[in-house]
Amino acid sequence: MKFDKMGWFVAVGLLGCMVGMGFQGSSQKIGTVDLARVFNESDFAKSQDGSLKTMGASRKAILDFIAAYRAIPTEDAQKFRDLSLKPNGGATEKAELDRIRQAALATDQKFRDLQTKASPTDADRTQLNEFGRRANENMAFAQRLEQEFTEEIRQKQEGLRNETLKRAKAAVADVAAKQGYSVIFVEDVAPYSANDVTTEALKAMNAKK
Repeated sequence: MKFDKMGWFVAVGLLGCMVGMGFQGSSQKIGTVDLARVFNESDFAKSQDGSLKTMGASRKAILDFIAAYRAIPTEDAQKFRDLSLKPNGGATEKAELDRIRQAALATDQKFRDLQTKASPTDADRTQLNEFGRRANENMAFAQRLEQEFTEEIRQKQEGLRNETLKRAKAAVADVAAKQGYSVIFVEDVAPYSANDVTTEALKAMNAKK
């Protein structure tokens, strides 16, 4: 799973047809909006997209580390996961992460040396078996983590999509009310309307922090 590449921007076809309601009167004023553009080009969506990619990249780095150093003690793999995801980690956490990385490098080198040793001793074979056991445990751990991370990011995406769409619709409704529109349709429903409020709605959305 490419956690740092997972998209969440909205597609026009998912938005429905009527997104804003203003005033009802004897004559209707009807407008259109490219709601997908308001959604995707808003400052809020762009900032949240960045945070989502950062979230994905941090989790991918954990999986890459475990895959690269499968023979490390399982408790180190678990600790690496916990410390890597800990917000605002201090010097103590950083030092422990550095220790795990250095120990992983040393273990990996020892594992490679034993695998290519011409005449391994009984102790060497015992150590190789232990490394193999750790590798199997860490592979299973990584599989569980990937499932956990995938679901975590899916939920985050859904929450961000719903919040951004809510803000986009609110911005359209604000423009509709201020400019006296009776109703505003998504652009693909009424593509030939002269009253396109997309730019105004985008400005209204970006104005609200």
